[in-house]
Amino acid sequence: MKNLILIVLVAVCAAIIGPGAALADDGGVTVTVHLIPLQKGSLPTSVTTYGRVVPSQKAREILSVPVAVRVSDVEVREGQRIAKGTPLVTLVPSPETRSSYKQAEQALKVARLLLARSRRLAAAHLETTAQLAQDEKKEAGARTTLEALQQEGANGPHTLKAPFDAVVTNIAASSGAFVARGAPVIELARPTGLVFKTGVVPAQAAEIKNGDEATITPFSASGTFHGKVVLRGFVVSTQNGLIPIEISLPDSTLLTGEMGKVVINTGVKQGYVVPHEAVLLNTSGQTYIVQSIHDVARLVPVTVVTSKGDKDLVQGDLVAGAPVVGTGNYQLDNGTKLHAAGSGNTPGGNGSR
Repeated sequence: MKNLILIVLVAVCAAIIGPGAALADDGGVTVTVHLIPLQKGSLPTSVTTYGRVVPSQKAREILSVPVAVRVSDVEVREGQRIAKGTPLVTLVPSPETRSSYKQAEQALKVARLLLARSRRLAAAHLETTAQLAQDEKKEAGARTTLEALQQEGANGPHTLKAPFDAVVTNIAASSGAFVARGAPVIELARPTGLVFKTGVVPAQAAEIKNGDEATITPFSASGTFHGKVVLRGFVVSTQNGLIPIEISLPDSTLLTGEMGKVVINTGVKQGYVVPHEAVLLNTSGQTYIVQSIHDVARLVPVTVVTSKGDKDLVQGDLVAGAPVVGTGNYQLDNGTKLHAAGSGNTPGGNGSR
């Protein structure tokens, strides 16, 4: 009868403590675990983010109008690749601009008449040289004003042409629209000088510096492209709350507007390298690992610095020389007695500070 009761008690205890656990000699629970040596090491760190290909600041040019005009015709379309000298838009002066030009023509005509009169009077010694110089200055000013208006297209229809080989990235005005003085009409981008533009939170930006190497993987094509960080901003954008980052691209590889993922290599960090399975998360959101200290579990809070493959680089108040618990760690609490799998009666870990 006593033997039967003992068998039942053993079965009940086994059911309670679960698989991988056994009763110790003193009556406590010992859990069988897989132990991994704790090793110092390093892993490369990186920042992964997403963005799109855009023209760099120096590769863009916005063509605007120096005088108020009406758009007569648009010769190109957005996204079109054009050669230097290609007609872009035809512009005609607005009524106000045309009126200003007529006034400038009349002012020059009057100035020339007055200058001719002054020269005749001066030749007859009936006018001073100071008066003659004043009329010459007025004539020169009127002529300069008219020439400037002519160059700005105020004297009639004129066509804006591409100043270099480019891609049309934006057309700000349609046919028939009136455009105010100084307003943009068309935006061009050189096909070279493109960058991959993205943004990161300030904490990530602190890890990035100009010159860091990066790998870009576009969503629309296979393969990867390599570049370097050419701009790491120092001001948070009011539009999205991110720090702007720009990465150089090889010429003639990607198209403006393409989107993709970028991995920026930010250096190497030192710490303890542990398998990913060794890192756990408690109910408060704190990451931790379990070490075996003299065959007893100790839960140690850690910070995961970076990861690569199935390895994590962690930092924390770890005991040097004490192994880390791998398989079976999720069921452990502080003080749980441990037994290393496959070690027979050999203690599972003997770390010391």
